[in-house]
This record gives sequence, C-alpha cells and structure tokens, in this order.
Amino acid sequence: MKLPPLIAVRFFEATARHRSVREAARELHVTPGAVSQQVRRLEDFLGCALFERLPRGLALTPAGMDYQAACGEALARIGHATARLAAGARRVVRVSCTPDFAARWLVPRLQLFLQHAPELDVHVNSTHRAVDLLAEDMHFAVRHGIGPYPGLHAEWLLDDDLVPVCSPRLVAPRLWAQLADITGPRLLHDGQRDDWRLWCHTQGLARVDSGQGVVFAGASGAVEAALAGQGFALVTRTKVARALATRALVGLQAPRVPAPLGYRLVYRPEALIDPALRRFRDWVVDEGAQAEGISAG
Repeated sequence: MKLPPLIAVRFFEATARHRSVREAARELHVTPGAVSQQVRRLEDFLGCALFERLPRGLALTPAGMDYQAACGEALARIGHATARLAAGARRVVRVSCTPDFAARWLVPRLQLFLQHAPELDVHVNSTHRAVDLLAEDMHFAVRHGIGPYPGLHAEWLLDDDLVPVCSPRLVAPRLWAQLADITGPRLLHDGQRDDWRLWCHTQGLARVDSGQGVVFAGASGAVEAALAGQGFALVTRTKVARALATRALVGLQAPRVPAPLGYRLVYRPEALIDPALRRFRDWVVDEGAQAEGISAG
C-alpha cells in the first residue's frame, strides 16, 4: 500500500478544516505559499482535485470531502497515541467549565472517579470564557445555554433549575416576589446575560430590558448583592436552598415555566477515538443522568 506524503496530508487537513489557505498557514506556522505547494503535491499524488478554487475562497470537491473525513480521523488517532506515549503511563484529560460549575458540581465528584481511574489526570480549566477546544488544546468543555455549538458534538448533562431570588426587604410587606417586581434595573447578572433574557422570554416578560442591571464575575457576587437588597439574582435552586429555607432570600410566586437552558458537554467528534477521553465522557454523562434522577425524585 503506497502512502501519500504525510506532511502534505497534514497541510491538506488544516486547509480543508478552515476552508482557507491563509488560516491553515497561521495554524501551521508556515507561509500560505508552502501550504498551497503541499496541497498541489497531494492532488498530484492522488490524481484528482481536492478543492475548487473560487473567487472568494475554497470549496471541497466530493473527493476532497471524503478525503478530509478520512485524514481528520487518522491524524486524530496519531495525535492521541502520541499524547499517550509522551505522557507516559498517565493520561491527561483537559476540561473547561465555569468556576461555579467546577466548585459546585464537577470537582466534588472527580475524587471518586480518579480513585477508579488512577491512570488519568483531569485538569480543570475554570473560566467564564468559551474556549476554542482545538486552538487551546482542550478535550471537553461544559457549556451553559441553549446552543447550538457548530463543529462540536454536544450532549445534555444537566437541567438548569434557575429561580429568581431577592431579599424579603425588596418586596415587603409581601412574603413573596411577583413578576411585576422584576424590572431591568433590578437584574443582577452572573456574567451570563442570556440567562435573564431567556428566562424573561419564557415568562412572557417582553417589557423587561434584560440588558440592564449589574454584571458580576460569578453567581456568588449576584447572590451577595441580592442578600443586600440590591435586586434579583437568577441562580440554581440548589445554590440558594439554605437562604430560601431561612428566608434570607425569597423566591417568586409565579407558575414554574421550563426554560431551554441547561449544561451540555461539548467536544470535537474525533475525541472519543481516545479510550481515556471516552472513559471520562462516559463517566461525566452518567453522573449527570444520576443527578437528574435524584433531583426528579
């Protein structure tokens, strides 16, 4: 079996993924001319065109689409095998999620998982930023929202039972808040402005400008501001369960309307070729299913 020049395959795969010679050159740290030369070399070797050269960019031919799928999987296998050998006996799994999700849900569960998978190291990158999995060499990310996530496989992880809460002083002498109490200036955001926007949409609150209000770095800041009587925080019920029980915070007297918000595990489709990454994915998705079952019960 005669193999193609592997450097040309790598340059072709990057060009096909970006649909751009310039972007491929930036990723590979070479000149655009070097990328074009290697792509032409591969086309000469195969005896067919892989791209259509259009006035405003590149498009894959049918042969190019088939070849990209095969090359992407093959290079991913080589990359995963190389990483395993370079890391020795232990395999690193890199996961990105928000600091609040890491502290409240992921990290407390990781200890038991690692006891049963001593060959794995799980590195948690906690950030509010949506990382680029490929560019930043991240295997998984937990994304909060409704999607979609182009180019990534997304699996449902957890429902998000978000509730608006405020200090009882804000609505006194009533015991509970009402929809009419919620206004744009009273919104306390935790860095995810979309949460309030989507929640207001499900409640039919078109009058509320969800772009208003104070933005905090995380949910804890929004909750502290709510405790101080500064407005309404929109947080998971479990995070404020104690404050609601002691009436340090009060909830909303309104029908509960399910929102399309939730936590999803996202990853590149070829990630599960690696047995270590598949093992982590299977575990975290199973943990999410168990948590959902407990909360439903």
